[in-house]
Amino acid sequence: MADQERYERVQRAVTDAGFDALVCGLPENVRLLTGYWPVVGASLAVVTPHWIAVIAPEDEADLASLGFADRVVTYKPGSLHRLTSPAQAIRDKVHSVVGSAQVLRIGLEDGAVFEPSPYAAAYLFPTALPGLLSAVAPGATVSSAAGIIARLRSRLTESEVETERLACVAARRAFGGAASRIRSGLRESDVAALFHSALEVEGLAAAGEHRAGAFVWCMSGPNSALAGAAYARTRTRRIETGDLVLVHVNTYLGGLFTDITRTYVVGPPDDRQRAIFAAVFAARQAALAAIGPGAAAVDVDAAARRVLDEHGLGQYFTHGVGHNVGFSAISTEFPPRLHPVSPDVLDTGSTFNIEPAVYIPGWGGIRHCDVVTAGEAGAEVLTDFQASLDALVVGA
Repeated sequence: MADQERYERVQRAVTDAGFDALVCGLPENVRLLTGYWPVVGASLAVVTPHWIAVIAPEDEADLASLGFADRVVTYKPGSLHRLTSPAQAIRDKVHSVVGSAQVLRIGLEDGAVFEPSPYAAAYLFPTALPGLLSAVAPGATVSSAAGIIARLRSRLTESEVETERLACVAARRAFGGAASRIRSGLRESDVAALFHSALEVEGLAAAGEHRAGAFVWCMSGPNSALAGAAYARTRTRRIETGDLVLVHVNTYLGGLFTDITRTYVVGPPDDRQRAIFAAVFAARQAALAAIGPGAAAVDVDAAARRVLDEHGLGQYFTHGVGHNVGFSAISTEFPPRLHPVSPDVLDTGSTFNIEPAVYIPGWGGIRHCDVVTAGEAGAEVLTDFQASLDALVVGA
C-alpha cells in the first residue's frame, strides 16, 4: 500500500468521530484521504471504518490507482448523447458506494478553504454534495467533518514528508541553475520564466508517475517590498545592478506543495542590504531553534519577531513567521499556524514554512522562506540551500 500510515490515520479518525462515512470532493481532501490528487476535481473520496473508496472519471483511473484506496470506482463524465454535470454523472456510482453501505451518519467537508489549483480549471463538488448525498442516502444525517480534516492535515506521514523532500531536492537543483542566470537588464518576467522552466524540468524528473509543476513570481527593487501582500505579482520592471530580486515559488509533486522564497542581490550588496540580510538570517535561526515536538507555534513566531525587533525592523515584518505547508501551499485555516496569537502546538510530522521577512516601502523587501518539518530532534530544513548572503549574490 502506498501509505499505510495515512490509511490507518484516516480510518481511525472516522471511527473515533462515530461516522459511518466521510465524503469529500475538494481535490486536496481527496488527496489527503486516498493518496490520489484529482486533475479536474470531479472525484470523490468515501471513507468508512472498514474501507476507503475513490470515485473518479474514467480518464483518471491510472492516477487514482496510485493512491491507497481499497476500491477505485470509475464513471463516464460525459457523452455525445446528453449534456450533464459531474454531480449528475457521478450519482449512480455514489449510490453504489454510499447508498449500499446503509450509512446513518455522514461527515462532510465544509468551511473556508484555500484550494490549490490542480489544473487550469477544476470542478469543485462541495456545494453539490449535500443534495447528492440526501438523494442516495435519504435516511442519513450529514454533519461537519472540518475538525477531523484539519487534524488529519496538521501532520504529514513519513511517506508524505519524503515526497516533500524529493520536491525540495528538485527545487535545490532548479534554484541553483536559474539563479546563476540572473543579470541586470532582465525583466522580472524573464527571471520568473527562468525559474519556472528549471522547476518544471527538475520537478518532472523527480515525479515518476506523479504530476509535478510550479508557480513562480519575481518582484525586484522597490517592488520586492510588495511581497508582504496577500499575493505576489510579476511585473515587467527591468532589473538593475544593486537591486534586490525576490523570487517566490510554490512547487507541487504528487499533490503535495512547497513554499520557497529566496531574495537575491544583483552585484555587491550595500551596507543596508547586508544589515537587513543579517537580521533576517538571525531571525530564521532563532525560529528554527525553537522548533520541536511540543513547541508552541506562538513561541516560534515570537523567537523570530524578537530578533527583528532588536534590529529595529519589527514594524516591517507584517505577517506570521509561518503556516501549514503540504496539501496546499497556503493553509492559513489549518494547523500549525506560526502566528503571534496561534493556539497550535507542533508535533512530529508538523510541516510548515519559516519565512522571516522585512518589507520597507519604497526601498525593497527581503524574505527567506524555507520548508521545515518538525522531527524528534527538532527542525529539519528541507530547503537548506542558498542559506547565506554570499550564496544569494548574483550577476556579479
